[in-house]
Amino acid sequence: METKQPDPVNFYKNLEKEWNKQIHLSANCLTFTHSFGKAVEHHLNHVVIQKKVINNWLTVFDIPKKEDLAQLAVRKVECEEKLDNLEETLYMLNIGLKSNYSQLKKLNTSLRGMLCFFEYEVKDLKAVKIKSLKKELEELKSLFDD
Repeated sequence: METKQPDPVNFYKNLEKEWNKQIHLSANCLTFTHSFGKAVEHHLNHVVIQKKVINNWLTVFDIPKKEDLAQLAVRKVECEEKLDNLEETLYMLNIGLKSNYSQLKKLNTSLRGMLCFFEYEVKDLKAVKIKSLKKELEELKSLFDD
C-alpha cells in the first residue's frame, strides 16, 4: 500500500508565489503608495523628536553624545599615529646612535694606534737628539782639549 505524500518543497514554493501575488496586488496601487509614504514620514518625524529628547536628556545628565565619542575616537587615532611616528623616529635615532658609537670606537682605536706611533716617534726623536747633542758635546770637548 503506497501513500502519496505531497512534496513540501513544492507546497511552500506555491504558497510563496500566492503570497507574492497577493502582496503585489495590494501594494501596487496609488492609495497604498500614499499611505505608505505618510507612514514613513510619520515615523521619521517621530525619530527626529525622539533624537531631540534623547540629546536633551544626555545634555542634562552631562553624558557624551555620539558625536562627542566620534570626535574622541578621531583624537585617539591621531594620538596613536603621532605615537607611531615618535616610535619610528626614536628607532631611527637609536640606529644612528649605535652607528655613531661603533664609528667612535673605531676612531678611538685608530687614535690610540696613532698615539702609540707618535709616542714612539717622540722617544725616537729625543733619543736621536740626545745622541746628536752628545756628539756635539764631544766635538766641543775635543775642541777645548786640543
